[in-house]
Amino acid sequence: MSENPASSNERPCLHCLIGDLIDEFYAEYGTSTGETDVIDMDETLAALAKTVADLTHGTDLAERQRIKDELVRDIAEFEAEYEKEPGPGLRH
Repeated sequence: MSENPASSNERPCLHCLIGDLIDEFYAEYGTSTGETDVIDMDETLAALAKTVADLTHGTDLAERQRIKDELVRDIAEFEAEYEKEPGPGLRH
């Protein structure tokens, strides 16, 4: 995991695992246009949106809307938090 040698008994941070996977994917495959060391934000956001849709499939409309609303609030909250943090790569 990213710069966090955790004991085998600790549960890994899902945020860090997803970030590492995205980094590894683009390091190995690059973007669809062939660029290396670049993360395609459109492709990444589409993948995350598909993941949320897949995870919420089968829930009722009100619950899906609640999840989407919470996701938007969380994004705004973390953006504000990250603006205060010095340096890139805010992984645990």
